[in-house]
Amino acid sequence: MIQMTLLITGAAGFIGSNLVKLLSEHDFQIKAIDCFLNDSYDKNLKKENWRQLKNLSNVELVEFDLRNPIPESILNEVKVIVNLAAMPGLMKSWTDFKIYSSCNLEVVENLARVSLKKNVEHFIQISTSSVYGLSAIGDEDSILQPVSPYGVTKLAAEELIKAYNRTYNLNFTILRYFSVYGPGQRPDMAYNKIINSILNNKEVEIYGDGSQTRTNTFISDCIEATLSTVKLLPKNEIINISGESFYSLNQAIAIMEEVLNKKARLKFMDKRPGDQLETKGNIFKARKILNYQPKVDLIHGLNKQIEWQMSLK
Repeated sequence: MIQMTLLITGAAGFIGSNLVKLLSEHDFQIKAIDCFLNDSYDKNLKKENWRQLKNLSNVELVEFDLRNPIPESILNEVKVIVNLAAMPGLMKSWTDFKIYSSCNLEVVENLARVSLKKNVEHFIQISTSSVYGLSAIGDEDSILQPVSPYGVTKLAAEELIKAYNRTYNLNFTILRYFSVYGPGQRPDMAYNKIINSILNNKEVEIYGDGSQTRTNTFISDCIEATLSTVKLLPKNEIINISGESFYSLNQAIAIMEEVLNKKARLKFMDKRPGDQLETKGNIFKARKILNYQPKVDLIHGLNKQIEWQMSLK
C-alpha cells in the first residue's frame, strides 16, 4: 500500500540517490528530481546514479532545474518535500556566490511558493553544520555564525522556511547534516580526494595542520535518519544529524594509511577561509525525536569507502 507521495530534490546526488533507493523499499510514491548541475563535480557521476534509479518501483524521474519557475504539475499529489538540491562546498562560494544563492536559496523560495499552491503538508529542508560557524559543537540552539558564503546561504534558506511557517503555516523540519561520507561520496570531498591520492601515489594538499576535527556521518546512518524524519514528520523542528566518531583529519588519514598499508604524500598548506575548526554533532534531539542511533564508526566507515573506491580502479 502506497503511503504518500514524496518529492525528493537533488535526487541524483550522493545523498539524494541513496535516499531514493531506501524510500523505494518503504512503499512511498516518489518523484525524484535533478538537473545534473555540473558546477561542483562531473555531472556524469550523477547521471550514473540516475541510471540506477530508473528501475526502482514507485519512482518517477523528473529532469528539471528548480531555479526556474516550477510548474505546479510537478507537485501533483505531493504531500512531503525533501529538499536536497544545493550547491555544495565551501571554497567556490567565495568566488561564485551567484550559483550558491540561486541553488541554495532561490530554489527553496521557488519550492516553498509552489508548495502553498499545491497544499504540500510538510517541507523537509536539508541543511548543514556549516551554519554554526568555526565550531559546531553545541545543540541546535547554539549561536549561528557561518564563516563562508556557503554557510550563509544555507542559514538563509533555513530562515526563509521559518518565515513561510510563521506567515503561511508551512510545516517544516530542518536537518543539519554533519560531514557525510561513505561509498558514493562526491569526488570533491576530502576523504574521497585523500583516498584517491594514496591509491595513486599522488600528493594531496592538506589545508591547515590537520588538527581540525569532525564527527562524520556515514551515508547509511544519514539516510536512515532522513527516513525516520519522513515517517514521523516532526513539526517545525531543527535537528542535528551526526555520527559519534570524533577524529582529527590527521587521525582519519592515519586510518586510511593503515587500511591501505601505504603512506599518504601530504603537502600542508595555509588554512582556507571558511574552513571549520571543529564539529562535534550534538544528537540528543535526534535520539529523542527520531530514535536515531548512528551505527557506523569512522574506522568501519572508511573501510567501506576505501573498498568502494578501490572497486572503481
